[in-house]
Amino acid sequence: MFILWFFAAHYILSIFCQTFFLHRYGAHRMFTMNKFWERCFHFLTYISQGASYLNPRAYALLHRLHHAYSDTRRDPHSPNQFSNVFVMMWATKNRYERFCNRLEQLDDRFEGGYPEWPLIDNIGFKRLSIFAWVSFYTAVYLAFATVWWQWLLLPVQFLMGPIHGAIVNW
Repeated sequence: MFILWFFAAHYILSIFCQTFFLHRYGAHRMFTMNKFWERCFHFLTYISQGASYLNPRAYALLHRLHHAYSDTRRDPHSPNQFSNVFVMMWATKNRYERFCNRLEQLDDRFEGGYPEWPLIDNIGFKRLSIFAWVSFYTAVYLAFATVWWQWLLLPVQFLMGPIHGAIVNW
């Protein structure tokens, strides 16, 4: 039973942080926060998303492009441009990584107004951080999983952020 509570809490908190902090605050600039609260939610987003932490800058840029070019060839994740959800998510991942590494520049109208915290963003993007989160989730399942089917939830915990994106965009 603990695994179900753990999974549900992780899923709900991750969705909340993606919706409230990354989407409404970071991508759409729907409200403002002082630096203290911005850092609190930035850190909470890292903790809640764990292995699938989404960098707020990269998320905001992808999302702003999506709104500017919805369902056209320039939309970074339109289902109209891809043969299946996996191809779409892989293309989105590649573009997301280019934004994280600042290898792709956009018009000034897409830039700015998103939260940046280089320490957390760098930690969240590192393979060591991802491995640590995967190890943590696996340890929780080793300690608390009571039936075989609970292990089927573990891959979802590893890929929570991309799964949210696939559900919304496909």
